[in-house]
Amino acid sequence: MSVQPKLITGRVLDGEAKPLAEVRVFFAGGPVPLQDVAALTGADGRFSLAAPVPGKYRIQFAADNFKTQTVDVDVEGHGAAQEITLEKA
Repeated sequence: MSVQPKLITGRVLDGEAKPLAEVRVFFAGGPVPLQDVAALTGADGRFSLAAPVPGKYRIQFAADNFKTQTVDVDVEGHGAAQEITLEKA
């Protein structure tokens, strides 16, 4: 029986609660070795990453003119959702 990936989904906003497009979202660590894969947020600021197994993941968010932010996400059951606000650099 194969393990289905769990989705980490969310939205990235600026300090005025406006969606940020083209933010690079990527795994910085996890419970298993991870490929160097990044997602970009859409025009609505939304993103999704597939976590291969349940566990604790470290995710980084990077965008031009904004401070890079790192968050820890616990992935259980169906996945996890995050809303992130980036500060201007």
